[in-house]
Amino acid sequence: MDEKPSRPALWDPSPRTTADGSPTLFSPRYGETFRSQRGAQSEADHVFVIASGIAERLAAREATRVLEVGLGPATNFLRGAALALEQGSSYHHHAIELEPLPAEAWVLAGIEHFAPEPLVQALIEARRAADLTPNSFWSWQHQSVRLSIEVRNVATLSETPLALEGLFHAIYHDPFSPDVNPEAWTPEVLGALAALLAPGAALVSYSVQGSVRRALAAAGLEVHKHPGPKGGKREVLLARRPSGTAP
Repeated sequence: MDEKPSRPALWDPSPRTTADGSPTLFSPRYGETFRSQRGAQSEADHVFVIASGIAERLAAREATRVLEVGLGPATNFLRGAALALEQGSSYHHHAIELEPLPAEAWVLAGIEHFAPEPLVQALIEARRAADLTPNSFWSWQHQSVRLSIEVRNVATLSETPLALEGLFHAIYHDPFSPDVNPEAWTPEVLGALAALLAPGAALVSYSVQGSVRRALAAAGLEVHKHPGPKGGKREVLLARRPSGTAP
């Protein structure tokens, strides 16, 4: 009996240096890098932390909740967490991740480039001790920063609610692209995410595909193309729930 071919590995152990000097990893399974090759840190800062308004909230020391789809090597979390610790702000980053990367992958991805060493080392130690099995929930606290990971397929979000209740001040939609991971970009998933935004909050992403923009507009969000980071994509996505409107 013929054996079924094995699936390609989720991540390759050879890190890649991106255009801004920061590192990322490549996924043989999806044929894409986890972060932009035009600049991993530039993408995290510009597309997610700044465009979403989270950097401004943290600078104002406002308690902040972020939902991320596709945690990967935790770059977006670390960039927000670094700002939160610098300002003394309360920051909770909740991630939906189907296959959380192990601590080994985070180390190879060079996550020490993205946040202060005490935060990074504490996170790596906690990840090594965590048992992130399918359908599990994990939460970790470091000073004013909290990371929680819900191990699940985001495609089920319209059927089964999050482990956490409440709305978010931003949603980072950062799974692999619609071309290679379409189930994370369906109208059902995007509509379920839109319903989790607080009034005035935004969903941000690197993808500006027409189907994605139309689905978010149908979910009641004001959808715009936002200028991308210098040297990166020309345009990225900003979809905001109008202030004063209920989900």
